[in-house]
This record gives sequence, structure tokens and C-alpha cells, in this order.
Amino acid sequence: MINEIRFQGGAPAPGSKLLSGAAVKDQPGDRLENNSRPAQEFRLADVLSATASEARSLAPKLADHVEGEVLVKLKPGLDVRGMGDFAGDYGAKVEERIKMGGQMSAAFNGDLLRVSLPEGMTTAEAMVAMNKDSRVAYAATNDRIQIPVTREVPLEQPVQPGQPGQDNQPDEGPQDLPANLSPNLWGLHNTGQNGGKVDTDIDAPEAWSITHGNRNNVIAVIDTGGDYTHKTLASNAWTNPQDGTHGYNAINDSHDPMDDHYHGTHCYGTIAGNGTDGVYGVNHEASIMPIKFLSNSGGGTLADAIKGIVFASDNGARLTSNSWGGGPYNQALKDAFEASPALHLIAAGNDSNNNDASATYPCTYDLDNIVSVAASDRNERMASFSNYGATTVDLAAPGVAIYSTAPGNKYKNLDGTSMATPHVSGVAGLIVAQYPGITNAEIKARLLNSVDDVPAFNGKVLTGGRLNAAKALAPDFGAPGTPNSFAVSEAKAGKVTLGWVASGDDGAEGGKAARYQVRVSDRPIVDGTPGQGQVSFEEATVVNVGRPGEPGSAESYAVDVPLSGQEKTYFFALRSTDKVGQASEVVTTSAVVPAAQLAFEDNGSPENFTTTDWGQVGVAGRGKVWTDSPSGDYGNNANSAITSKSISLANLSGSKLIFDARWATENKYDKVALEVSSDGQTWAPQASYTGSSDWKSQTVDLSKFDGQDIQFRFRLTSDGSVTGDGFSFGNAVIAGG
Repeated sequence: MINEIRFQGGAPAPGSKLLSGAAVKDQPGDRLENNSRPAQEFRLADVLSATASEARSLAPKLADHVEGEVLVKLKPGLDVRGMGDFAGDYGAKVEERIKMGGQMSAAFNGDLLRVSLPEGMTTAEAMVAMNKDSRVAYAATNDRIQIPVTREVPLEQPVQPGQPGQDNQPDEGPQDLPANLSPNLWGLHNTGQNGGKVDTDIDAPEAWSITHGNRNNVIAVIDTGGDYTHKTLASNAWTNPQDGTHGYNAINDSHDPMDDHYHGTHCYGTIAGNGTDGVYGVNHEASIMPIKFLSNSGGGTLADAIKGIVFASDNGARLTSNSWGGGPYNQALKDAFEASPALHLIAAGNDSNNNDASATYPCTYDLDNIVSVAASDRNERMASFSNYGATTVDLAAPGVAIYSTAPGNKYKNLDGTSMATPHVSGVAGLIVAQYPGITNAEIKARLLNSVDDVPAFNGKVLTGGRLNAAKALAPDFGAPGTPNSFAVSEAKAGKVTLGWVASGDDGAEGGKAARYQVRVSDRPIVDGTPGQGQVSFEEATVVNVGRPGEPGSAESYAVDVPLSGQEKTYFFALRSTDKVGQASEVVTTSAVVPAAQLAFEDNGSPENFTTTDWGQVGVAGRGKVWTDSPSGDYGNNANSAITSKSISLANLSGSKLIFDARWATENKYDKVALEVSSDGQTWAPQASYTGSSDWKSQTVDLSKFDGQDIQFRFRLTSDGSVTGDGFSFGNAVIAGG
């Protein structure tokens, strides 16, 4: 098996017709120097032969992509000539060098190449080979991207008042309500029209009493482009100071992003319609930078999306609005978003999908500068089509029957998370206008911590709420008060119940704090630099609790702690935060947790398990742990297991298996299954682990086996391509009441 490829230039081996010349487009300022070439180890024909099985296994798993192309990020140090040499070793051609500029250059740490492959070489073959090349950071597919399905809906006329909603009355406070505001814009101002619930909106008029936006604020709409000549949009079109153009067309590498579809223009209007014909955007004033990477059919490529992100970042876009996605994980796209200095607002998707369970990208990339948006309707419900996710989707915004601009001075009424996202992008624009110099983290905190709590969204999105522009813009006068009377009310095996009294936020504003932050550790927690035997607040384990109640109200929360056969002391810390992320002082308490009844404990002894290919390795801070890959990455076509000795649950109730684990496997195709047997022959799956995760505690309910003798095992299975560091676990115990 070839683990690493190093090519030498020169005459090809007999029959290696794929070793031909290459070309690369030079860029101004590129240095054309000779690179030292690595020592000869392989010829291309030999490489393709040796990796053919992996390529055949990989090919059917690739998403829809441009066949015959690969996106390649080379390791730092190769100049343009070296890039050409690299391509030549594969008989390939560098079609584009996507050159990162400005702040993206250092963060991306290199450039991205779009490489076309020679006739007869597939994308899968190239990816397998190139990902083993010592010069390559990674090779990825150039995925095809399609706008999520959006539905045009007829306007409902005449507009009729509906039933009051749970809020009963519009929010109190000053409003700047345009006299000609179209009643079709229920997402901005819902008075109950067309059967909606009063105030099921983003409180735009209340926000406009604070700011209408700012023409210095550049927001990129990365989509099908935009009709920058539209009478409702033209006054808010960004103008390139270098040539007077209004955006970028990544498809043909021009500066004319005119929309020949309609999707991008519709998003543009929701962000920054100027009020013509009563159609207002969330910002009355902004500089919208249309970027076209999707064609008149709504399709495009990942390479062009990345070019759009680069153009926006290089030309001063503070925010990007992205109403597209639905594709697979792609390292190149993730790296581009992460390297960009902008904050990216991204649609969650229109497949009624739980993004926690089945990730969809780019909205599910776990990045600090991404906000993922679901769609809500005018009656305080999640839209039936909207994707959701309690940990991967951040908030909801109006996305049903959204009225906005269409090319040619027209208007459309559309459904979709595509329509919800521009509402959030628009509010982010208002925040930047009101608070110049604000950081991405602070914008995101304002968006997420100021939502209107909506019971229907609880457990569906991270915040449990819907966008509120007025609350997001409200001034902040300091950190919230410190919670009072923080103490343990009950401690029993596996569970500690905490109690405290809620504090308020901002004496000048009054009201509740935005969030609680609770931490737990087996060491004392300190707010600051820890001393010997201590842990900092940020390093301690996060406990997710509900939103703060009214100031002075009693709060209670039960925290699960590991079951152990010994009495243990656990330490807890609590602080409250406000909508901009300012935190109160930290308060602490501790609990002595009694011993649980223990049926099994992994003390590191090999006698606890029998194994096939698994072994023990030392991990800093954790001692010896078990792993499926003690000698490096696990292999292809693996089927190996580690099986416990027989364990009696005769005297236990509510049995649980608790262990610490980390894993790194090929997502969806390689996995480790946790299985249990009561007869040593038939194994029942209890949990499955695929993809990647850092070390964290895992708990699996085994109460269905109470009173029986059991064995448990971890079993690795892999396919014929792409391996990883595998699965490791330690500190396994089975305990109960």
C-alpha cells in the first residue's frame, strides 16, 4: 500500500503515457523560479495501479461534481513553476489559481488550484493519488451546487387582519414605520394580516427607530447575482472604486453580476430594498455587492463559490449572505469560509432535515464566523420545509411567503430558508451600522442572544427563538448581575441538582440576562489562570442549561455526572451573559457524589477485554487507552473488535455504560459500532460513531439488560478507501442504582 508519493521529473516509465506536460496561468507578480524536485520513488502508472482499488471504492461515494477536475491545495512553499511541475507529474493542467489576497492569504496559508485531468484519469483516481502526494495538503472535488428548491406563492389579496398571537400586542417602544410599507412584508411588521399572528415578525420598525443602515456597510450577496439597476435596489448597489462596476461574476470572471435568474435579486431586496413601491429591506441604506456564481438555471460550482468568497473578502465585504448549499463536506470550501474575515449568514436548507443527524453544508461547518438560519412562518411555527438542528442551526427568521424584488423592476413572493437568511443578513447589517468596529463574535452574539423565545423552536434551533432586530440593536450598559445563592440541592450517584436565584441585566434597561454558562469538573474551577490542581472556567466541561428566568426567580437544573464505584467530589461554576457576550462574575459550588453500584470498571488491565487488532496506547493526561489503530491509521476493509469479559447486571437498575472516547473516521462509510450481547452469539447495536470528535464523555443506556449477564464490544468496519486515526476509548464503567 502506498502511503506517500514522491515523484521525479524526467522520462516516463514505459507505458506511462499520462506523464505529459502542463500549463499554469501566471499571475502578476508571480515568481517563476525553479523548484528543487523530490527524490524519485514512484512513477504515475505505478501509483494509479497501486491505488486503483481505493479509487474504485471512492468513486461512487463522491457527490455530484465536475468530473475530470480536482481542487488542490498545495503545501506552502511551491511557486508558480512548482505548481506547473506538480500538475505535469499527473499529465494535468492548472486551469485556475484561486489566489487568496488580503487577510485570507495568511489564514488560508496558500492558494487553491483548479486542475483539469488528462483523458483517461478520473477525479476519484486523481484524488486518491494526490492525497498521498507529499506536496499536497488535500485534493477535493469541484462540487456542483444548486439553489435549494424555493416555491413561488401567490399574493393573498385583500390583506385581512388575523388573530392576535402569543405576544398579543406589538412590542412596546418607539417605531419608525414608513407610511407606504407594503402589508405583504409581514416578516418586517406583522399586524395579523392574512391570518398571521400579531408581532410574529422581526420588529423592524422598532429597529428603524435606531438606525436605517449605512451606505458604508458592504454586504455581499453570493448567489445568482443581482439586478443592480432595479428601481428598488439601484440606490443601494455597491460601486467598485477602481472601475465603477457593481460586483463580480465568478462564472466568466467579469465584473458584471447581472442576475439572469431571480434568486439573488430577491435576497438583495430583503436586505436592502429602498422603499420604492413600498418594498423595504431590513436596511434602507447599505452597499450590496452582488456576486454571481450560480447561473440562470440556479446551478454553479464550488470553485466559483470560493472565488466569490475571495472577491467579497478582498473588496471589503463585512458580511456575506449565502442562500445556497445542500452539498457534502468539502475541505476547500470550509477553509475559504474560515479564512475570510467576514461574518457569513447561511441558509439551513429546505429538506425538512435534521442537520444535527445528517449534516448539510456549508451551513453545518462548525466555524465561529458562520450563522445558520432556519425559516419560520407568520404564525409562530417552523416552516414545514425548513431544515433544523438543536446544535447546528442557530436561529429562525421569516421565510414563508416573503415578498421582495425580482429582475426587471418586478417582485416575487417566495418560500425558503433562502428568504429567511437575508433577514438575518439585514439585521447583521444594521448592527454593523450602529456599532462600527464591532467584531464577528459580537455581531453573532447580538443576533443569537436577542431572539424572541418561541416554544415551537425549542429543541429545533440552538437559540430556541426567532430573529429580533430591535433587541439585537438595543444598547448594552454593562455585564449582567451575578446569580445569587448558587448551591447544590441534591447529590446522588450520576446526578447533581443545582439551584440559584436569577439575576437581571443592565440596570438602565432592566430585564433578563441572555444566557447561562455552567461548567463542571473534577477539579476546582477558577475564573482566570488556574493554579496547581485547578481548571479554568473555559477548560471545564460545558453543561447546557435553559435561558434565564425573570430577575429574582428560583432556577434549578440537574447535571449528569459520571457514575463511579467510588465517592467523588465534583465542582461547578456558573455565570450569566448578556446579548453581546459580556459575562457576570463566576460563582462556584461543589458536591460530594456517593458511589454508584459498579458492575464493571476498566482499570487498564488487559484481562478485561479480548481483542482483534486493537491495542493500548498512552495518551498524555489520560494514561493508557484502547484504540483500533495502535500502529497508526486503521486499514481499508477492516472488521476488528474489542470485547469485554462477561459482566453481571444482576443487582443493578438503570444500568449505564460510561466511557471517554475520541474518533476520526471517514464520515458515513467507516464506523465503530457499540454492540451488546447476552449470549455471546447475538449482538445488538446500541450506538454508532463515525466522522470525528475530540475526547468527550459518552453515556449509553443499558437498562434494558438489567438483571442479565452481558458482554459489550466496540467493532470497527471500514470500506476500501480513505482511512483515519480511528476510535479510542478509556475509563469505561458500567454502573447503576
